[in-house]
Amino acid sequence: MKRLLVATDLSARSECAILRAARLVRDFGCDWTLLHVVDEDYPEPLLEREVAQITDMLLARVDRLGELCGRTPRVAVATGDAERCILDMGTELDADLVLLGPHRPSSARELFIGTTGERIIRSARLPVLRVGGPADRDYRRLLLALDLSPTSAQALRRSRELGLPSHYEPHVVYAFEPFAKGFMQYAGVAPSKMDAHVAETERRAREALQRFLAEEEVLFPRERLRVTEGAPLDVMRRHCQELQPDLLVIGTHGHLSLKKKMLGTVATALLREFPCDILTVPHA
Repeated sequence: MKRLLVATDLSARSECAILRAARLVRDFGCDWTLLHVVDEDYPEPLLEREVAQITDMLLARVDRLGELCGRTPRVAVATGDAERCILDMGTELDADLVLLGPHRPSSARELFIGTTGERIIRSARLPVLRVGGPADRDYRRLLLALDLSPTSAQALRRSRELGLPSHYEPHVVYAFEPFAKGFMQYAGVAPSKMDAHVAETERRAREALQRFLAEEEVLFPRERLRVTEGAPLDVMRRHCQELQPDLLVIGTHGHLSLKKKMLGTVATALLREFPCDILTVPHA
């Protein structure tokens, strides 16, 4: 992890992202930039004054932030569309990570198309860390949600490139669904045979996970691999409740169809429902 970009709208939510970034900078010794985007709909004289005032406001904080983590952040104030400016700045800086504070849908429109943060996550070509709450302690426990897809493999690789599993205690969760179980129940198959089917499906799922990790040249302690029957979102709820991870890592599939924007995905549900910090990694 070498370069971080922290997007701030000057709210208390964004403050969480700034303080989390400071902790990461202290842990990894990386450079970081604070970015605020001003809506360009202001008249030109007001726009210039707004940019100058916000620049001064952020610059007044950099020394104190530098004391917290050992590196003073750079300040950037852009004008235009927030989503586009943040993504462009991330590319320009060759950032390893973009940090955002939590954003809750505030209108029917946002429920449909997503908040600014959700749209950034969908469009980003680099990992985005949604900071869910106060950064009042260091990360300790990391939870990797894997489904053995190429997107999931990319999430695992990027988390390793960022140095996360080596800095924090990693755990893995993989949800499997024995699809024949419902048919067996409908057909009145004996419970013992259904149990045997579930057990066999779990065995195969564990083997598949081990092959996946071996292909990625990753070795985690067996007791940190959780292979659990159930729908992915239900399984994630269960293990997040049990493990209380500080950081959850998930892969995202990038641009979504209209249907998926409206109905939502597992990633969107996690972002809206789970309070822990969530690192989203786009498919390469």
